[in-house]
Amino acid sequence: MLRILKIEWLKVKNYRTFWILLAITTVCLPAFNYSFYDFSDNSFPKIKGKSILGTPFSFPDVWQTVAFNSSLLLFIPAILIITLTTNEFTYKTHRQNIIDGWNRNQFINVKLIEVFLFSVYVTVIVFVTALLFGHFVPSETPDVPVFKDVRFIGFFFVEMFSYSLIALVMSMLIKRAGLTMGIFFIYMILEQFVVSLSRNKFNKHWVDYLPEEVTDMLIPQPYARKVLEQGRISPWEHHIPIYLAIAALYALLYIFFTSWQFRRADL
Repeated sequence: MLRILKIEWLKVKNYRTFWILLAITTVCLPAFNYSFYDFSDNSFPKIKGKSILGTPFSFPDVWQTVAFNSSLLLFIPAILIITLTTNEFTYKTHRQNIIDGWNRNQFINVKLIEVFLFSVYVTVIVFVTALLFGHFVPSETPDVPVFKDVRFIGFFFVEMFSYSLIALVMSMLIKRAGLTMGIFFIYMILEQFVVSLSRNKFNKHWVDYLPEEVTDMLIPQPYARKVLEQGRISPWEHHIPIYLAIAALYALLYIFFTSWQFRRADL
């Protein structure tokens, strides 16, 4: 497997688009969070020098805040996954790999490993970003444990991995970069429309378990956190194991379907 990963590295190490998209991902995540920080710190009224939003960028709230903000940019890593995967079909490198002795399972496995490693990389960026914000932004409760609520970084990884697998599945099926990106964005928008319409107008909560929404539910928006705490409403806490279980089931289905489809496809 290390030899196969080395071959994959040779495919991308001189590929300018890969490095540009990787740089965009690396820079945009902390920059986007800083924009939110600047907006929340300067654009809302303050009471006794404190924002009415509290301190969402200090420990421990920063873990949820940065994870939520970063999840809004998951389409950027998805573009990279789509680009790298569809290039295999555009330049017929997938066929050449099979001719050179790879079996189809090896090809799929290395793509899944790429998705996993890239998800880890993006999650590390989010972790470091949250750690830096938490370090520099004063907390209302200085003695709070630094890593309280760090679980939101794990939830971000689950969401990132799920979105990346959806991008991989679409890439393997459609095989054209532009068309895949278009369908991916349409799918994201369409599911959010269905969720919003069904939940708000018809009070149907089964939409919480759709592929995109179930991972989104792991990281609630953090800026109304104080209101929720005052109301002592915690149904979200009780649903976390369900969200994680369903997200894992979807991931297994994505992996199984991708492997099955590529094994039977005409190269």
